[in-house]
Amino acid sequence: MYPAKYTENEAKKIAEDFLKKFANTENYKLRNDGLNYINMGFNRPLSQPITYSFSYSPTYNGVLIGDQSITIDVLANGEITGMYRNTQSINKASFDNVSEKKNEEEIVSQVRDNLAVELRYYVDYSSDPRNVKLVYMPASGFNGVHALTGQWQTTNGFSTQVPKTKSAVKISSQQLPPRKSGMTVADAEEFAKTFLKVDDDKAKLNIEMVDERENDNGETIYSINYMYMYNNGGSGTSLDINKATGDIVQYHDLKRDFTNSNKTNAISKDAALTKAIEYLKQWSPSYLHEYSMPIDEPTFDEYSKTYSFSFPRIVNGIAVVGDEINVGIDSDGALLSLNVNKQKINNWPSISQAIPNEEAKEAYSKALTLQLQYVKQNTEGKQQYDLVYAPIFNGSVVNQIDAITGEWLYQVDGSKEKPTISHPTAANELNYLLNQNVLEVKDLANFNADAAITKGEALKILLKSLTFGYYDGGDGDKQSFNNIDKNHPLYGTVEKAVRMGILQPANQFAFDETLTRQELAVWSVQILQLENVAKLKEIYKLNFADAASIDPAYAGHIAIANGMGLIDSQQNNFNATKSVSYADLAVSTVRLAKAIQENTSDRNFYY
Repeated sequence: MYPAKYTENEAKKIAEDFLKKFANTENYKLRNDGLNYINMGFNRPLSQPITYSFSYSPTYNGVLIGDQSITIDVLANGEITGMYRNTQSINKASFDNVSEKKNEEEIVSQVRDNLAVELRYYVDYSSDPRNVKLVYMPASGFNGVHALTGQWQTTNGFSTQVPKTKSAVKISSQQLPPRKSGMTVADAEEFAKTFLKVDDDKAKLNIEMVDERENDNGETIYSINYMYMYNNGGSGTSLDINKATGDIVQYHDLKRDFTNSNKTNAISKDAALTKAIEYLKQWSPSYLHEYSMPIDEPTFDEYSKTYSFSFPRIVNGIAVVGDEINVGIDSDGALLSLNVNKQKINNWPSISQAIPNEEAKEAYSKALTLQLQYVKQNTEGKQQYDLVYAPIFNGSVVNQIDAITGEWLYQVDGSKEKPTISHPTAANELNYLLNQNVLEVKDLANFNADAAITKGEALKILLKSLTFGYYDGGDGDKQSFNNIDKNHPLYGTVEKAVRMGILQPANQFAFDETLTRQELAVWSVQILQLENVAKLKEIYKLNFADAASIDPAYAGHIAIANGMGLIDSQQNNFNATKSVSYADLAVSTVRLAKAIQENTSDRNFYY
C-alpha cells in the first residue's frame, strides 16, 4: 500500500536476484521496449497493493530473443507474488549470424524513407463515459526489417515489398436488413438449439439459461448460456444475440473441445476471407455498414491452421482502434468465432482539429530508434531465429501521437522528470493520484490544490480510486436522478455510486455544488459499509469544540471518519459544513483505500 516501502529500482534489484535462482538465466536482460510500463486497461484500485512488473528475455550472442520472456511481479513491500515464464529450449535452434547484419543507420534510413502515418480513433476504456482520442499511427503494415536481407517483417513472414495498410472500404455501403427483428426469449432459445446443434453421438447440448440484459450501448442482448456434455466431461459458454435485430454479437465454437480433426492443409487466405464475409452477412448483417474490410493482414496459426480476421469500425472515414468485428475461420472454412465490438461514443474528435500529417510523420521520424532482436517465425516445427530490427518510437514498440495536441500518448522514459504538483501538506498524495491517472489535471502550472472540489468531481475521483474501472453503463433504463440521464457525462459514475450505496436516488444530484466535510464523512462510511453502525448516533460522543453545530444525523458518520483517521479535525474543530479541497480529498482517499484493504472485503470493487 501507499506509501511504497520499496521504489521501482529497489524492486527491480529484488526481481533480478530472484531471476538468478533459475538455471541458465545468466544471459537474460530486462526488456527496454516500453512493454513493462504501458497500462492500457482499467485503473488499479488504490486499495490493491502496489505491484511492479519486470519482463526479462533471454539473449543469444547478446541479442534479445523477442518471443521468450520471464515476467516477475514484486509488491512494494518487497514480496514476490507472481512469475510467468514463456520460454522454450533453443538447443536445436539455428540463429542468424550477428556479424552479417546490416548497419543500423542503413535500416533506420530504410524505415524512415518508407514511414507513413495515418489518423485513427483510439477508444479509451478507462474513462467515464467511454472517451475516444484522435491519434496518428504508423500506416505501414510491417513489424520490423530483417537485419541481414533488408526484407520487411509482416504478420505472416518476410516480404521484399514494403507492405502498406489498405484503405477503409466498408463491408456494405448500405445498412442491411436485420437477421430477425424483435426476437423473443423463445426465439433466441430456439435459434440457439439449431445453431449450436451437434451430433448426438458426440455430445449433448444443454441450454442452461437465456439472460436478457442491456449492454453499455443501451442495446438489449440475449445471453444464452449453454453446455456441451460428453463422455470425458463438459464445456460451456454463452452465445449473445441482439434482441432488436437478431444479430449475433458474440460466439465462440466449443465443438473443437470434443471433436478430433487432422488438419494437414488449410483453405487459402482469400477463401477464408470470403467465408468470413459470408458469415457476417448471414449472422450479423445490421452492423456491417459501419465496419470496413480488413485493413491489417490476418493472422494465421500454423499449428491449428486457423485464420483470424479483424474488420475495423469506421467513423468519419477512419478506423477505430478497439472497435472491430473479429472473425475466426477454421482450416475447412467453418466459423470458429464472431465478436462484434462497438462502444457507445457521443463525441468523436473532429478530424479538422488534427495537426498536419507531415508534422506527425516528422515526430515519428525523429523518435525512431531500432531494437535488434531474434524472431522465430510462426511455423510448425521451425527452429530458425531470424535477426530483425524492430522500430521503437519514443521508447516504446507500441506508441501513438495525440493528433490534437501532438504529444505522445505514452511516456516510458523514466529518466525524464515528470511534472509534479506542489503543496505544503498533500503533495505526495496529490502526485500519487496524478501518476495513477486518478486525478486529471489539464493545466498543472495553474492547478490550485486548495480549491474546493465539486461533488461530481469528488465522486469520480473516489470511484476511480477504489474500483476496478469506474465506468459503467448503468442498469437498463434506470435513472436515479432527474438531472442525470444517460447522456450526462456523470451518468455511469452516479448510477454506480447508487448501487454501491454511496448515493440514494432523489430528484436531483447537485453535482456542481462543492462537497462539504460532513458529506465526505458520510460517503466514506457508506463505502466502508458501516452505515448501520453510524446510525447508532447515541453511542458517539463528539469532543470537537464545534460539536454543538454538527447535525445529529451526521454524528455517527463524523465520529467514525475522524476516529479512523480518514478526516482530521482542524484546531479541535470539525468544520462540518466547510468545503473539501482537492488536497483534502487526496489525503482522505489514500487513507480510505488503506482502511478498505485492512477492514473490509473487496466486494465494493466489483460493482
